[in-house]
Order: sequence, then C-alpha cells, then structure tokens
Amino acid sequence: MARVTSYWLLPFGLLSEVGGAVALFTAGDAAHALAGYLVAHALACLVFTLALLVFMPARYRQQRWLPAIFLFSLQFAIPLVGSLGVFAGILLALYLPRSSRELPWQQVPIPELPYRPTDMDNQVVYTEGGLRQVLREANDPAKRLKALLASRQMSGREGVNILREALKDPVDDVRLLAYSMLEQREKALVQEAERLQTQLAQTTEPKPVKQMNRRLAQTWWETAYLGLAQGSLRQYYLEKSRELLIKLVATYDEPADWQLLGRVELALSKPDQARDAFEVAIDNGARQEHILPYLAEIAFLDQDYQRVRFYLARCAHGHSHPAITPLLEAWL
Repeated sequence: MARVTSYWLLPFGLLSEVGGAVALFTAGDAAHALAGYLVAHALACLVFTLALLVFMPARYRQQRWLPAIFLFSLQFAIPLVGSLGVFAGILLALYLPRSSRELPWQQVPIPELPYRPTDMDNQVVYTEGGLRQVLREANDPAKRLKALLASRQMSGREGVNILREALKDPVDDVRLLAYSMLEQREKALVQEAERLQTQLAQTTEPKPVKQMNRRLAQTWWETAYLGLAQGSLRQYYLEKSRELLIKLVATYDEPADWQLLGRVELALSKPDQARDAFEVAIDNGARQEHILPYLAEIAFLDQDYQRVRFYLARCAHGHSHPAITPLLEAWL
C-alpha cells in the first residue's frame, strides 16, 4: 500500500518541479520568480524524498530522519534535475541486478593434521654435517644433487670442501654439478684478480693503488684459503699474496695487513715469520682474540704445549669466536 501511495506522489512532485522551472524562466519579476521556484523545488524534493523512503531498505527506513534529511538536501542542492536524477540513480542502484565478479581466490577446506609424523630422513639438513651425511649415505642421486645445491647457502671453506667431496661421487651428474659449482667460484675470484690487475696498470694515485693491492692480496689469499687452488697453483697464489702484503706493510704498516701476512706465512709453512707478523699486528693495535689462536697453532707446531695453553687461556678471557670454543674446552 505504501508503494502504491508513493506512485501517486510522483506525478505531483514532477509537476511541482516543472512548474517551478517554467515560472522561473517566464515570470517578469526575477525575485518573485526565484522565490516561487525555490518553494516549488523544495516541495518536489519533499515529495521525491517521501517516495524514495518507501523503496529504501529496511535498515534505512528505521532511522527515519537521517536518511530523509540526506535525500532532501542532496536533491535540493541540485536545481532542475536534482530530484529526478537522485530518484532514478537510487532506484537503479537498488533494483538492478549486481554483476557477478570472479573471486580472485579459491576457498579450500582446512587440512586435517597429518595422521603420522613427518619422515625426517627425507628432509635435507642444511648444515655441513648433514650435507656430508647425505652425500655419503643417501642412495638416491636426486638427494645428493639437492645437497649440492643446498651447499650454495654455505660460505667459506665448508661449502668448497663439500663440493670437493662430491667429486668422488659414483654418479656422473653429481660429479659434473660439483665440478661446475667449484669452477664458478674459482672463476669469480680469478676474474676479480684480473680486474684489479688491469686497474692497477691504469692507476698511479697512491691511495687507490694501496686499496687495490690490498684487495688483490686478499683475493689471491681467498682463492688458496678456500681450497679452490691445489698443489703448485695454491703455492703460487700464496706467494703472490705474500709479495703484495710485504710491500704494503713496508709502506703503510697497518695491523690488518700484518695479520693477513701472518696467515699467509703460516699457510706457506713458515711459522717463525708468521709469529713475527702476528706479534707486530698486536703491537700495532690488532685485536688479540683474533690473533691468539694462530699463535697457539704456531706453538703447537713447535711442540710448546705450555705456551699453547697460555695463548688459549688468554683467548678464553676475551670474546673468542664460537669455532674455537671446542678447542678451548679440550685444552683448558
């Protein structure tokens, strides 16, 4: 019944809007014409507001005054076409079917808990010991290949040692992958050394030359230290690194260069020269906890076990590296 009544109100509202517009454009007195139009426009807005409230959803009809004031103000603010435009727009939004959209996700049921525990033997353990165990004991070559790929996450000699161990694998694919990964690491360091040598040939300023020489010595040392070079090639890289470091310490006398020189001398089986370099590094301000383990190693090579304990005891008082913690526990 309310909707039928609203239908009868619509012609009255439409006549009020049209009559007010005609009076506005045809009357002689502008002030009277404007006042008449505003009254007629307000009456039309009121009629259309009452009609719209009937068609609105129940939650809006229950609020009564707020939707009515909003609809009336919106229509009154737009002369001439405001009432008809708002009425048509609201009805179209309410009663035209909404276009269905594809959901960008797919609802899936919540999975149940597994009925049995996960078999950890099928999981690759990303530690050096776990990867070695997979390479040695896994019967499936695919697992051994996954272990090799996982070794890329490991930096330093641990990853290289795992790759070298994989070179003994009975399956060709595993050996070829290990060889390829070793070659990539070595190639990256060799290219870095060649780039530094090229820049050194083109540079004469002292500061850049010092930095590039230091980086070149570190690159050659890293190639030998990681185990990427073996035999006479390793000896060659160590000698080249030693030559550069001797020039650097003779000119700049920095503790980091002395410390690296000590490590190179130790790798070249020259413990006396290594001890001298380490002691100079400490005298120049190098952190003792970084050098004392190497001095303990030199003392061990000299079979001076009392001095080994002395150096390791001094390490225990400082912030020692976690890698030498088992060594400290064994000797102290």
